[in-house]
Amino acid sequence: MKHPQNNLLIVKSCLSLVLALSAAAAILTSCSGAGSSAANEVAGDTLTAESDLLTLVDCGSYLVADIKNPWDSSRLLQRYVLVPDSAGNLDGLPEGTVVHTPLRNSLVYSGVHAGAIRDLGAIDAVRGVADAGYFTVAEVKAGLKSGAVMDVGSSMSPDIERVTVLGPDAILASPYQNSSYGLIERLGIPIIECADYMESTPLGRAEWIKLIGELYGCRHEADSIYKEVSAEYSRLATRAASASSHPKVITERLTNGVWFVPGGRSYMSSIITDAGGVNPWADTPDAGSIQLDFASVFDKAHDADIWLIRNYGPELTLSELKSSYDLNSRIKAFENGDVYVADTSTSTLFDDFPFHPEKLLREYILLFLGPDYAGTDKTQYYQRIEK
Repeated sequence: MKHPQNNLLIVKSCLSLVLALSAAAAILTSCSGAGSSAANEVAGDTLTAESDLLTLVDCGSYLVADIKNPWDSSRLLQRYVLVPDSAGNLDGLPEGTVVHTPLRNSLVYSGVHAGAIRDLGAIDAVRGVADAGYFTVAEVKAGLKSGAVMDVGSSMSPDIERVTVLGPDAILASPYQNSSYGLIERLGIPIIECADYMESTPLGRAEWIKLIGELYGCRHEADSIYKEVSAEYSRLATRAASASSHPKVITERLTNGVWFVPGGRSYMSSIITDAGGVNPWADTPDAGSIQLDFASVFDKAHDADIWLIRNYGPELTLSELKSSYDLNSRIKAFENGDVYVADTSTSTLFDDFPFHPEKLLREYILLFLGPDYAGTDKTQYYQRIEK
């Protein structure tokens, strides 16, 4: 494989012209779905069921992927029209950003999505990444070392020259409210806005594997993965629901004066409930995290039975947890020694749970209810912390 870095100097000299021409071409050849009404439906077979934000419709010779705006559910964030290379040129396509599939040269901003692409057997199509230091997929790390995978720098401000040299078929990125992608939007490259992280349920997020499968020509593989994940998740959740007791669970800790807790309509609240636990904030309408001070958390959850913390870096001890904020030691889970920490610098927690929530569900069930319900006595991500 050629190393595209060798062409950087040439590209730097004519980037302004490339940007101008590409922007003009983008206007003429594609139409973004941003701002479109979510009611603008197309006819065909719907391939999604659990996701709140993603709808895939098979229209025969092409596929339409509608992504609902997570911050305004009455509107679309994007509409993509996925056209297989084998279909040739089609007339009468619906309005939307046209993406030719399968992708063979893609730029991926998140290690989470790279992991899903690897599971589909299409990792060779990942030719560039942003925020390279956060990728744990072995094939990507090896490609970065050999030069077969290009590091385009920060996802917040990627190196435009490198992206232009790479010339990806599409870019997979995560959207944020009221944000843009900067100059990279002027290159005319389809940006697939992967809003899966805004889903409120584990299976809803996991179903986004189907969109990735369509992008990389792996529909059968994606369907197979999702069916297995969905079946195992449902089996474990049913078993947990039969438990006679349900422990109260708190997550994370006070950081810089703020404690983020899961809102009642959030992904984390959903998986805690499915694992047989009780989220103290389950009755709130928030779809994401709620920002609270220590007093508010302590007032509502000082009697929590289980305390889960994700920590990046050196091992966290009970003594350190107490010294960081003395009143931490007054929480029931601390007093009973039921504080569990996942070291995200070494574990694959963040890479695994978006598309394999059954793995995290099993772990939570083990911590909340015990091995008889989880079917295992070994943890994969969390460890009980010592004094």
